[in-house]
Amino acid sequence: MNKLFLELVRVNICQSKKELNASSIDWTALKALAERQGLLAVALDGVEKCPDLLAAMPAPVKMAWIGTVLQGERIGEGQEASARKMARFFHENGLRTYVLKGKVVAECYPNPKHRVSEDMDCYLLPEQGSGDVWEQGNSLMEKAGAKVIRDYYKNSTFLMPGLMVENHHYFVPFRGNTKLKALERYLESTMRADTGADLFEGTWLYRPPVTTTALFLVEHAYSHFLHEGLTWRMALDWMLFSRKHAGDIDWKELDARIDEFGFRRFYDAFLRLGHYLLGDIAEEALTAADRRMLADIWNPLDLHGDAKGLKKRLMLVGKTWRARWKYRDVTDMTWLRALWIQVTGVLFDKEPKVEA
Repeated sequence: MNKLFLELVRVNICQSKKELNASSIDWTALKALAERQGLLAVALDGVEKCPDLLAAMPAPVKMAWIGTVLQGERIGEGQEASARKMARFFHENGLRTYVLKGKVVAECYPNPKHRVSEDMDCYLLPEQGSGDVWEQGNSLMEKAGAKVIRDYYKNSTFLMPGLMVENHHYFVPFRGNTKLKALERYLESTMRADTGADLFEGTWLYRPPVTTTALFLVEHAYSHFLHEGLTWRMALDWMLFSRKHAGDIDWKELDARIDEFGFRRFYDAFLRLGHYLLGDIAEEALTAADRRMLADIWNPLDLHGDAKGLKKRLMLVGKTWRARWKYRDVTDMTWLRALWIQVTGVLFDKEPKVEA
């Protein structure tokens, strides 16, 4: 089932012509797998490009799969409308709304509507001058009638009609971690240097500098891998974004920052898995560490749900213990060091500041 899923992605993304066997397919399991990997619509697009597979798909599964994809498209249209409205509102109040991931990555897909997001991540900057406008954005949204949640130092959350927005105060979860704090300073500096010339057409939504987005995507995948696990969508996001913007990314700068902030071992394995996903390399070309990461991708994400307080902290300790092989194989720190950073961050850096 795993191999069939990968082939469907390749058929869609790479226009692969490989013949796929339509017999003995557990279509319900295939749909569930594609949904868990965040690529339900992408996989269905692959099925539709294989007439024999499409004909073999049972009608009830086909209708359910198509219905879920269409529902995702409708949700995405509602999210887009709310995002445009919010961005115009911020523009009228002197703020730029930068899109992190989401739409910036979706436009790299063959069908942007089929890269579905549960929410929107944004970063605010003043149209003129400088300064921290994060709280200004929170206050404006409250005055506009949205519910604003401020329970996490890295971002607030706007609850709007048809859209949940993570308003980033910071790009990365740097509490207690001096290396990630340095990364935060770097990302913020590249954003402040942006001229605001790259707008999504017909909107007041801005794209961040391309190399900034590239480094942010690498860190985002790295963090998810350690704390929750990866999905194939994260790997596909990177491959499609990096290929679309291959001539725009400052690769020398990106490689230097990947080394500086300790992502090199992870990034090299992540990149090889991306090439494997698209069929550029065979599974036999993967290293032992790559194969462990490959096995981890197929596993369900290690989520903490709605746990709070002591229970949540104990779950985080458990995650770090379970992830000790990840620290050994693809990072530059031990799991004990990672646990120490988490504990000291919670105890002594409760309201972290970039300048501290």
